[in-house]
Amino acid sequence: MVRKLAVQPLLFASPVYWPDRNELDAAGKTIAGMIETMDAPTSLMRTARIVAGDADLDDALSSLGCALPLLVPLSGGVQKRMLAAADAASESLLWSFFPNDDIYGEKERETVLRIVSRNALPAVADVWGTIRGRGGRVTKVYHGDSWLAAAKDLAAAHRVRNTRILLVGYTQEWVVSASVDTRKMERMLGISSVHIGLEELFAEFEACRKDSVPASLAREFAQGARACLEPNIEQIEHAFRMYRALKNLLARYGCNALAISCFSLAKTLGVTACVALSMLNDEPETVAACEGDLDAAVSMAVGKAVTGIPVFMGNPVYNLDNTLDIVHCTSPRKLVSGNNQPYEIRSHHETGLSVSQRVEVEGTLDATIFRIGGEFRKAVIFEAPLLSNPRLDTCRTQFRFGLKSWEACFDAMLGCHHMVVFGRNGDAMARFMKDRLGMDVARL
Repeated sequence: MVRKLAVQPLLFASPVYWPDRNELDAAGKTIAGMIETMDAPTSLMRTARIVAGDADLDDALSSLGCALPLLVPLSGGVQKRMLAAADAASESLLWSFFPNDDIYGEKERETVLRIVSRNALPAVADVWGTIRGRGGRVTKVYHGDSWLAAAKDLAAAHRVRNTRILLVGYTQEWVVSASVDTRKMERMLGISSVHIGLEELFAEFEACRKDSVPASLAREFAQGARACLEPNIEQIEHAFRMYRALKNLLARYGCNALAISCFSLAKTLGVTACVALSMLNDEPETVAACEGDLDAAVSMAVGKAVTGIPVFMGNPVYNLDNTLDIVHCTSPRKLVSGNNQPYEIRSHHETGLSVSQRVEVEGTLDATIFRIGGEFRKAVIFEAPLLSNPRLDTCRTQFRFGLKSWEACFDAMLGCHHMVVFGRNGDAMARFMKDRLGMDVARL
């Protein structure tokens, strides 16, 4: 069960500096109101609590649970209690006051000045240096923008740690660069997994035979396409039956990510997972990788956690004119917005079986191209402008990007599949991978 991300503001005060409890409560109420207003867009904060002694601290820690503490000093002399709260959690946030900057309202500024006069800022410096010196994780918060940035980072990290991958079958034998060590993945990234055989998927696919939803989804899919070339409506219905089967298995095993041995699937059933993976990747809470590529599944989970945007997994084709084609049959359709991009319904390129789609992205857009590899220790990231949607004799969705140097990108490759997320997300992703995941990141 995924625990909800929550932050607990703790307002630390020493009776030496606040002998009048009524005055302390009034100051705490003002600061709590500031925090509540700041948190309005995210709703991650619990109700603020004042910690003015050891009994208050014990009560706060006993109710902390999995919430992360936001440490707010209202005076000096509170460092040991603040550090005790920080030690009780995997990471913490630390509030700092800026009395000389125009970031407070008149009433708030008056309270901040009183707090600062009671030596709160030395406590901030003391706690910040001590936590970092111990190797702990602590994030600065001081106004709305800093909180929104911290909240986004916390949410992404929470999402990665709560990723659970359903491995269906095995990594296809030609994907030699991908890791297969799921224990290392969980130890290093917090991403767990469960492995099932293809036979269980075959049985679930058969169990969905009487499900009426695939036919409805197939009609909607066919009506929304620019063209339908090879597949017939029955093949499209089977493709959506596969989607329903995979959704059922994800729910059964409590998973929100998927890596599937899709060629083995096509060989046995004559049905590919291309449309199913596209549908799953378009959904806000799931990612899905084909060919059993665990590195790709992890890359997609991290990319979507940081950006909130569907990630396209594709084969790279480098060209001497400093362009790169990334192609595959499993593209999501909501690559740049909540609406579907234009698409054509096609068969699967390599086998000629079942259903895939050609998705096109129009307009002048940049994309971030990346991959995690090296047993989850390394990542490569670069940004590139989209040039066109070629029509080559290869996988159905095809994007061509412009590169500064094809050799620099080629030399940094970590594996066959490259991930694409539209938008200039390189800096945010590189920082997250370095800082949060401890990876060696090549930012080209």
